[in-house]
Amino acid sequence: VDEVVTTLLFNFIFLLFVSYLLEGPLKDPMGMGWPKSARLTPEARLPRIVDGLRLHWGFALALAAALVVWVINTRTTLGYEMRAVGQNAEAAGFAGIPVTRVILKTALLSGGLAGLAGFSEVSGLKGALTLDLSPGFGYTGIVVAMLALLHPLGVVVAALFVAAIFVGADSMSRAVGVPSYIADIMLASALLFMVLAILLTKFRVRRD
Repeated sequence: VDEVVTTLLFNFIFLLFVSYLLEGPLKDPMGMGWPKSARLTPEARLPRIVDGLRLHWGFALALAAALVVWVINTRTTLGYEMRAVGQNAEAAGFAGIPVTRVILKTALLSGGLAGLAGFSEVSGLKGALTLDLSPGFGYTGIVVAMLALLHPLGVVVAALFVAAIFVGADSMSRAVGVPSYIADIMLASALLFMVLAILLTKFRVRRD
């Protein structure tokens, strides 16, 4: 079964598992019945980089993670194998690369990065685990990766671009009443144009 399908379907299983934890073992006894965990102690929180702003050291962790992934992708044997399997798994297997093992390692690395992002969100902003912690960050990450052409360092620029669109749309919604859904339209348009640009770089229309 395709690993993309299975991992997407696993999302629902783990959401229900987290819901069970928040309603059971991790439920905050002082939470007035709301399904959430107890708040983290101040020592467990990520400190703010600038006082008075929401920017915290999770941003520095994200930058460091992007740099580490770039080093792995360009300077290690695992990175070469990941790129080879990503471009042509059949040819990579013919060349002696263990395709299944590389896919598993890549999935574990990806899951670890997602866990680091969740830790940053809980410890840096929310202060407690809730079921609505992610309003679709995973799918936004797909858009960011596509806009960055799957380049680890380009992801930083693409993520800042997407964040600016979302924050700007929220500000416009509060200030002048523009629907915040304009951010989704802009991102969808940017993604479609990016896919079209990739298509045009690979195929050229010729006239007889």
